[in-house]
Amino acid sequence: TAVIRLSRCPELGCEENGASIRGGSMYDHVWKSERQKAVEVQFRNLLKKGINFTLVGVVGAIFDYGTRFILLHFGVPAFIARGSSYIVGSTVAYYLNSFFTFKGDRSAAEKTRATISYIVCFCTAVLVDLIVRHTMADVPHVLTISWVISQAAATILNFSIQNLWVFRAGNAEGKQAEPGNTEETERTH
Repeated sequence: TAVIRLSRCPELGCEENGASIRGGSMYDHVWKSERQKAVEVQFRNLLKKGINFTLVGVVGAIFDYGTRFILLHFGVPAFIARGSSYIVGSTVAYYLNSFFTFKGDRSAAEKTRATISYIVCFCTAVLVDLIVRHTMADVPHVLTISWVISQAAATILNFSIQNLWVFRAGNAEGKQAEPGNTEETERTH
């Protein structure tokens, strides 16, 4: 037997939570299990984090690319400009993500994890940038292309590390939304 949680619906044909029961027996519509609800909430939270991370990333990328553009304009070597611009963009993104995406606490431990994460992502960005610039040296706009590709690689890695490790304390403390509580009764089948 399985335990299925059903919302109370005294009349067949009533609507609750956007779903309706039409005719037949009350078993025609089975409400989602708690496990299904939990999975949906986790998916929505991950999707929301991804959207927020992307929006914050756009702001960080503007700072990153703008810094690189200015440094290159003043004759700074490309690898130094890329490294410096990454640090500027990452610092902006860390604080914005800490407030808006992951609800971090900005503790010393969190900042240490973030620093390690950014070092790994920094090395990835600089290495990918170097590889792209050397393999595509004759391609027009290679500096922009190498920045975009290196930024994409570092961003994917960064989101994964931040979501799974850097801001883990905030995630573990239940700062994410819980499934909505509706009046439910348990039925065993």
